[in-house]
Amino acid sequence: MQYTKSIFLLLLALVTLTRCSKDNTAPITKTQEQLILEMLSQYAEDTAVVSTAERAFLNEIRAIANDVEGLYAGVEAEPDYQAKYERLKANIRARIAIVTQKADDFYHHSPEQITLTRNAFVLMSYDALQRYAPAFYWTKLGIFAANEVRSGVVICYILKRGFDYHQVKWVLDPATGATAADVLMEATQILIGGQLDVFTDIGALALLNKYGPQNLKDQPWLTADAQRGFAIQYDAEQALKNGNIAAYQDLQTTAAIEFGAHEQLYILQKLWDKPLMGLFAQVNQWTLGLSQGQFAIFGDLFIGVNKFTHPEEGFTVKIPANGHNLVSGADRVEIARNGFNSLNRQRKNANWSFKIDYAQARIGHAYGIYRW
Repeated sequence: MQYTKSIFLLLLALVTLTRCSKDNTAPITKTQEQLILEMLSQYAEDTAVVSTAERAFLNEIRAIANDVEGLYAGVEAEPDYQAKYERLKANIRARIAIVTQKADDFYHHSPEQITLTRNAFVLMSYDALQRYAPAFYWTKLGIFAANEVRSGVVICYILKRGFDYHQVKWVLDPATGATAADVLMEATQILIGGQLDVFTDIGALALLNKYGPQNLKDQPWLTADAQRGFAIQYDAEQALKNGNIAAYQDLQTTAAIEFGAHEQLYILQKLWDKPLMGLFAQVNQWTLGLSQGQFAIFGDLFIGVNKFTHPEEGFTVKIPANGHNLVSGADRVEIARNGFNSLNRQRKNANWSFKIDYAQARIGHAYGIYRW
């Protein structure tokens, strides 16, 4: 319920901020505020049931995600590591296209269900990659970060459905006629688009690690962050060979942070440069200030399956004090650093290590994940 209230604050702030810049935007009323809270309270607990047919479909998608070896098709024939990287990305994009078409057919062209299926494929793929190449630690946190995006997308769909049902139409941009529902839908497409871009890039880097991080750390076509990531990845794998598990865990975490910086600065920055996401970043800071740090629309990370149905089975990594401005790549890197370090600390506890692995497995099978 705490999370749903933060989403309410998001919408309230969206209207408020837009009204400040456009005098002819209609203000939100108390009745409308109450309506939002009622709509969101209905989603305080996920009660969706997966049909037998849909479970079979999700299992089909999972089988595609788990064919990791198939992603190396044609890679060996490429002349250098950059060409191998590009071939891996092309193979991943081809998989995404196949999954998208299957979702379009199964869900009868529903854009919402297609988007959520693409997200489920990313979740399943991160699970598969982590099991295939556990030394490359980025995907361990990546699956929970991708699941957090799914949570936000589902909330947006729930709100839009409520807006449509109740015929609520708040025009946020009189010049274009864009409503709050339009903004929510656009935001979900931006978020999923960014998620697929990250998956394509980091998936290729994780698979490329097969050829030895020592051979990749000085590749000039890689970003400086990715080069450092592979250099530290090599040290981590050497520590593992030497039986130094503590050093291995800490070094692979540091490597993951470097790869996280690469993703944030070179893949996701274009997402946060979009005007709508810039507005969301402002709203995030506004809600954090208003709630004295209790509510974060972006930045908090739940390490678990579903914060609504089983919050006690996971833990929340709060947005760091120095990571509030999401438009800033440096701030987002600090958020990622905080997430990886928190995950690393918790996995060293036997009880939490099991819970983290179990949550990964459930998400990788699409069991109990956020639905609408």
